Amino acid sequence: MPTDEERALIDTNILIYATLDDDPRAGRAREILLSRGERELFVSVQNLAEMYPNLTGPKMEKPDDPATAKAKIQSIASLPGVQVLPLTGDVQRVALELCERHGITRQRYYDAQLAATMIVHGIGLILTENSGDFEDMAEVRAVNPFMQPV
Repeated sequence: MPTDEERALIDTNILIYATLDDDPRAGRAREILLSRGERELFVSVQNLAEMYPNLTGPKMEKPDDPATAKAKIQSIASLPGVQVLPLTGDVQRVALELCERHGITRQRYYDAQLAATMIVHGIGLILTENSGDFEDMAEVRAVNPFMQPV
């Protein structure tokens, strides 16, 4: 049975960078998603859902049209080395427990929900550019793969 650290959740920002040809982080993001054998890789349905408003939104220099965003999201979801995890009642229960334990409110709920997904599925590591979002949750370890090796 793999250890928690041999299983990693890939956060939304890395998924988005992997789809952007002109982003300097694209190469590293693709390398992470296509790595085989180093560790089991997972994304949550939540990560895939978060991609759409980001890919089509005003923060993008050239926002994607709906069909392009859909194709990008479906291509990530169908990668052979990446398992897509569902949102379940157990995940929500654990997320709410994390929120209560750590005093998490507002939009930070979604970080807690990702951490809860990890806990429910025995995943100890999240790869994210936003590692600070998880630093107060000792239940999981966040690593920025653009700043340190994983």
